[in-house]
Amino acid sequence: MSKKQKHIDLEENRYGLFMSENSYNLEIMYGRHYLSTDIKHEILLYKINIIESKTNDLYGQSKPKDKSYLTPVKISGLVDIGDSNQKTYGDVNGLVRDDTGNLTFTVYLEELKEKNIDFDRGDIIEYNFNGNRARYYEVFNANKVVDETQKSIGNFKPFYKRIIALPVKEDFTHLEKLK
Repeated sequence: MSKKQKHIDLEENRYGLFMSENSYNLEIMYGRHYLSTDIKHEILLYKINIIESKTNDLYGQSKPKDKSYLTPVKISGLVDIGDSNQKTYGDVNGLVRDDTGNLTFTVYLEELKEKNIDFDRGDIIEYNFNGNRARYYEVFNANKVVDETQKSIGNFKPFYKRIIALPVKEDFTHLEKLK
């Protein structure tokens, strides 16, 4: 007697051929372990405290000196800082400002879920690349929609988001109040 083989609908269960929930979770665990032990990039995220910030009555916007921030949250991820650039303000012989390029921060969605936090445009990121000086960046793109194929494992489901932040000077953030 031969055993009956169970029919598998490959179209209905196509994700199971390449990625299951267990294998997805295993990949996330390996990646997060690698980041926390080998790479060890961490940023401090300063969320704007909307309640304590002084706002403009008409538009609800705050000047940099009137912003208040919540206690920073340490977040692990992968940091990439773009090439430095030099800008001239005023005419050709005006002030010259040298600064880093944009900061791109890649973070696991699971990390954000565990810490019950997310990035918003206008938040401040503190990152100390060489251990000598903290630099500050303002979130420009908070990557609210993560449903993209490139941000998935085996086209199963997304597992990370990529934040883009622009360099700002310390006096723009007024974070000395928190330190």
